[in-house]
Amino acid sequence: MDFSLLSEDPFGLGEATALDFGAGTPLNSLPAQPLSEIFEPSRTGSSASLSLIDTGAVGSDPFSESFLAGINELKTGFSRDKDFANDLKNSIGEFKTSLLADLSALKQKGPDLKTQFSNIELPEGVEFGAAGQVTLQIRNHGNATFDGPVTVNLYISTDDNIDPRNDGLLTSYTSDSLRLKSGGSQSITLDYENLTSVIAHGSYHLIAEVVTPTITERNESNNITAVQVSAPGADQVLQWNAIALNAIQELGETPGQGIAPTVGSRALAIASVAVFDAVNAFSHKYQSYLVNTDAPAGASLEAAVAGAAHHVLTTLLPNQKDFFDAQLRRSLATIQDGRNAERQGVAFGRAVAQEILAARADDGSNLIGIYTPPAGDYVWQPETPGGTAVGPRWGEVSPFGISDPQDFAPDGLYGRPGTGDADRDAQYIREIEEVRLFGGQANTDLTTGLRTADQTEQAIFWASDREDTFRPYGHLNQLAETIALQEGNSIEENSRTFALLNIALADAAIVAWEAKYTELQPRPDDVISGDGRVAYAAIDGFDATVADPLWKPLFEGTLIAEGSPSFPDYISGHATFGGAFAGVLETIYGLDYAFEGVSQELINTVRSFDSFREAGLEDANSRLYGGVHVREANLDGNEAGLNIGHYVANNLLQPTFKA
Repeated sequence: MDFSLLSEDPFGLGEATALDFGAGTPLNSLPAQPLSEIFEPSRTGSSASLSLIDTGAVGSDPFSESFLAGINELKTGFSRDKDFANDLKNSIGEFKTSLLADLSALKQKGPDLKTQFSNIELPEGVEFGAAGQVTLQIRNHGNATFDGPVTVNLYISTDDNIDPRNDGLLTSYTSDSLRLKSGGSQSITLDYENLTSVIAHGSYHLIAEVVTPTITERNESNNITAVQVSAPGADQVLQWNAIALNAIQELGETPGQGIAPTVGSRALAIASVAVFDAVNAFSHKYQSYLVNTDAPAGASLEAAVAGAAHHVLTTLLPNQKDFFDAQLRRSLATIQDGRNAERQGVAFGRAVAQEILAARADDGSNLIGIYTPPAGDYVWQPETPGGTAVGPRWGEVSPFGISDPQDFAPDGLYGRPGTGDADRDAQYIREIEEVRLFGGQANTDLTTGLRTADQTEQAIFWASDREDTFRPYGHLNQLAETIALQEGNSIEENSRTFALLNIALADAAIVAWEAKYTELQPRPDDVISGDGRVAYAAIDGFDATVADPLWKPLFEGTLIAEGSPSFPDYISGHATFGGAFAGVLETIYGLDYAFEGVSQELINTVRSFDSFREAGLEDANSRLYGGVHVREANLDGNEAGLNIGHYVANNLLQPTFKA
């Protein structure tokens, strides 16, 4: 079979070539071929070029059939590929606008300072506070002398924009009297200590900002420059894991675009298993997750990672497609395996990813469901009648690693009032009073808080309730990235570690949400203050419970959270995630693995742990101190997650003992 697809190459993979495949050739034995030929119809012609592929000559194995399904989908969806032309048109328009602004500025008299990075020495280690250094060049692009004070700020960020709420100020340089003639420049060197709290090591930005407090520049819109970097030793697995976390955070910065813990953990699991199967196809060191095939001879392994991750993420998070496309171009610019190898690697990774996506297409995640609270006083309800209930049918989603969520379900809520059992009543009283005394925001006439400073720190450290963070499951991925870099893992080890971790986290969400909408336990604020309704503590018939209308959970109305999460109490999602994290990582690294952790919520804080289990349990208990879960919901969630993590790490993706 001979065909040639003449197309533009949006990812910089080189010109199209003609290839000759013999009839019946399976996909995994195909020679190197440009990604643009396989996956991209002509940007300048029509979809007719795709008809040059003889689909009967590629083979009938399941993997090849998936590949051909992708080709057929592209045939019918050619109109979507006009997006490239539209993107180009928009880019030209943006350039024109920028050029006109520059021309307008040229007509004005005045200085114009710009800065750029001339040298970057990233910290050798990934620990909090590791030393780094940058050299910046400040140049006056204006037509008048600059003579006055100037400050240069160096930030660390997940993107190329300064966001004081999420970014970290690394260091600053100030000159009280900088004098630069038109065209003149000065270099400055800044030493800094790394604020690893706000980023994932696989991919982040350094941003330099020039501030001229007393002098108006000719152009005030060009005072920021950014460069994207990755920690030394970060392979493509860690880079794309961080890229996914950054995208999740960025989506959350737009109202209404935030990703729920259920949906986000599923997306990371799909991306991670696609990356794992793509990597594993090169060596078969482990049992595959789903796609058990051989990588094409000569294909780039790192490009396969990028192709797999890119395809999953653009499919599941389409609003971030431009971002992911840019990341793919960056990856291919840094991978030095040769164009043919990279083209073939990306194509192979995308085909693997498509197999995984197809397998999850009908997994139940699209079952939205409408939550109607059943009759009863001790039943969770959204804050407003008819309000949002997150994931009422998520417990029906097909798990990734465990066979049956019921095998890992908690025993059920014991501390429930109204059962006629004195012991269960006593536990209900004890636990709701514990939250009132340890989880409140401030003292009231009826409540004097007992929470310590360290317990408050725990609550904030593990929160990640804001949509513009990595979220609870992403925070655990952030910690795992640091450990992977400190361990010096191979790309195969990293692909397996993050596949196991994210499989366990996704299954933890399924088990937790099934329990939530089975038990329907009200949140502590529903019981203590009523949260706009009659407090259950006022009608529960127990003198030992206190109804306090002024009581609020620690984070309510703060920058950390607007209020209690919009789903029932038992069991805690954070606790289940924390247990799953501990179960996987202690299986991989050992029971007594001491490490330090950071948090986007407390960017100058480092917490130390003697084991993963200690960290997972602290994650669980932090929700009591945050006033959003009772102790039983935390402990049972943590245990369920731990069991899930152990099962996944001990039964999936096991070594094959091949060299």
